[in-house]
Amino acid sequence: MTDVQNIDLSKIIKRLEMIKSLISLEEEDEISTHISKLEHTVLSEELKTIIAYLKEKSYSKAVKAIEIFINQHNNLTIYLDPEIDALKLEIKSLEDAINFLSDEKADIEKLIHDFGIRHNKELGELLIKILQYRKENTKGTSQQQEAEDDYNTYHQEYEATKNEEVVMLTEEEQKELKSKYRKASKLCHPDVVSEEQKELATKLFAELSAAYENNNIKRVSEILEGLEKGNFFISKSDAINEKQLLQAEMEKQRLKVRELKEQLQAIKESDTYKTISIIDNWDEYFINAKQKLRLQINELEGAK
Repeated sequence: MTDVQNIDLSKIIKRLEMIKSLISLEEEDEISTHISKLEHTVLSEELKTIIAYLKEKSYSKAVKAIEIFINQHNNLTIYLDPEIDALKLEIKSLEDAINFLSDEKADIEKLIHDFGIRHNKELGELLIKILQYRKENTKGTSQQQEAEDDYNTYHQEYEATKNEEVVMLTEEEQKELKSKYRKASKLCHPDVVSEEQKELATKLFAELSAAYENNNIKRVSEILEGLEKGNFFISKSDAINEKQLLQAEMEKQRLKVRELKEQLQAIKESDTYKTISIIDNWDEYFINAKQKLRLQINELEGAK
């Protein structure tokens, strides 16, 4: 029997003992949760019988069957250092933190991306015209090079993104997109899957992130459906069983959490995000911005 099989068996026995205790305490409502978790393991005929008794609420039969199972299999379990379970739980908690911070970062980056596309679409031509006038008006002065650099940089950015479109979603569709993205990202985030699966997870996560950024509900839904059906990825907390490796992985995960927090802080302190975060209504913002830019253009044209 492999280590993984032994560890699974040890956990099954612990869960069965917990079910026995719940029956003894008459905590019937909590038993269904443990039945559900048992059903996600590889089930032997003995376990199927126990689950059937529990679902039928034949608790006396279930307790007897549980005792027989534990007595038969206890001698097959290996000693498990209790610290390993504690380390696994701590890593799982760090994985949850990584997923949470990554989702928040993705939401903010998507907001900035959407704003940038609309900014180019609504104001791009006006800004290019203003920068063109400034370039012409500073010829022969100390500001000429700076004005030319500003024009060339913005013109290149505008040309590269002017044909991008933001797919418009209803409020309900936006909620659906965010919910499905978060479920899918939790299942395939490359920083929380086993090392053997990291390359595949990185590719799939990149595709998922691109679909989310582009409001592609159809593709996000397809990826989520595939992940839920295929059960492709194993988390690091489930894949690693040696204490030293778990301790090393925990430190790596802690570093990743700190890195994500620093990245988030940097994004939130950026001028772009600060500008976007205080805008209550994008439609009103762009109407007012257009008016101001047109006034600038009129002033520049009048100065020629």
